[in-house]
Amino acid sequence: REDRKKQLQEAVICFTEPEKVDLMNHIHDIARPLLNGNADAVVPTRNDEIFRQTYPMEQYHSESFGNMHFNLLAKQFEGFQREGATKLDWLFGPFAFKANLAANWLAYDGNSWDAQMIPYVRGVRNNNWRIMSVMVNFRHSKEMKEQEEGDPVWTKKRLMQLNLLFDLLGEEELT
Repeated sequence: REDRKKQLQEAVICFTEPEKVDLMNHIHDIARPLLNGNADAVVPTRNDEIFRQTYPMEQYHSESFGNMHFNLLAKQFEGFQREGATKLDWLFGPFAFKANLAANWLAYDGNSWDAQMIPYVRGVRNNNWRIMSVMVNFRHSKEMKEQEEGDPVWTKKRLMQLNLLFDLLGEEELT
């Protein structure tokens, strides 16, 4: 039992979406602060130039705006004022955490983007988790950009995402 507990303290869980294939090229950078004991959760941040070049224009703008908003709200909490935690890429999606913290995600009953973020926000806010960001040179697939850019179905989805997260994350968790 003690061995299992020790293994969980040393293990890392990384979450990503299936379409983010290039993230596997950066997983070592994301996991490193967790494995080195410098963080409890890591939210990778996309290199802005590559983000702008490889994502649909509408998604780049909506996610940049959303990230600015959530970073402004989060700065009131001490845990988001630490070095490496002041500018998170909230809307990128992928994140990693120490495996022994998994129960926090399993206990959260959200079923959308909020289920990714709210557990680490609560951990930082209520349990003094150390969160940080690491820059990654992630490249979104050309096919995804071509499929989504200029399509009102996808701009509507981006607006829905912002509205949902402004309520669930912004209003309920970060204010």
